[in-house]
Amino acid sequence: MRRVHTAASIVVAALVLPLLVTTSLRIVLDDWIVRFEYAAGGVPEDRYGLDRDERTALALTGLEAITPGSRGVELLREARLPDGEPAFTEPEIVHMQDVRDLVGALLSFQLWAAVALAVATAALAFRPSTRAIVPRGLRWGVLASVGIAAVLGVVMLVAWDAFFTRFHELFFEGDTWRFPVTDTLIRLYPDAFWMGVAGWIAGLTVALAVLVWIAAGLWLRLVRPPSDRPA
Repeated sequence: MRRVHTAASIVVAALVLPLLVTTSLRIVLDDWIVRFEYAAGGVPEDRYGLDRDERTALALTGLEAITPGSRGVELLREARLPDGEPAFTEPEIVHMQDVRDLVGALLSFQLWAAVALAVATAALAFRPSTRAIVPRGLRWGVLASVGIAAVLGVVMLVAWDAFFTRFHELFFEGDTWRFPVTDTLIRLYPDAFWMGVAGWIAGLTVALAVLVWIAAGLWLRLVRPPSDRPA
């Protein structure tokens, strides 16, 4: 039975990092991230004529297009540059549809994983011997998550190009995500923008991990049998 309990805690632990990352993604999937990254000064000015307001408006349109519940990439087909020309090419629009599909899948996973965790918590709450399985697994997952986040953080700092390339190769087919520097997507979302976004996701993931660690610790103290509590 002890092995079963340990296995169940491991399953819970395995859900922690994906849940933390997708929760962080949900937080940054909002207008504030575009406005912040542009205002912070880390994103270089557009070399091909878009001013700050024009660029911000198009970047917000791109963000809305990949957000589940919006009108999707039709927004990109309607978008125009200041001279009246279409803002995005068809390959850019196809890629943004791929991004939208990925974001939708990740957010759906977050929802179902959270529901599964809640159901498991309720099911294990009836027996004193199983009440510690979920909080123990959460703590194991936090430790693993912080370790993985630390490693990825170092990789992003010292080898951003390699990290960025591997990420896209993992989630997108072939070279469909590569575009000339003159294309609108690259002008709106250069590497500096994505480095800022990645930093936010990493930071939020660690911050959420700390909160889960604290909550799981309190949870363990509540469910621990009286005989196991310190005098």
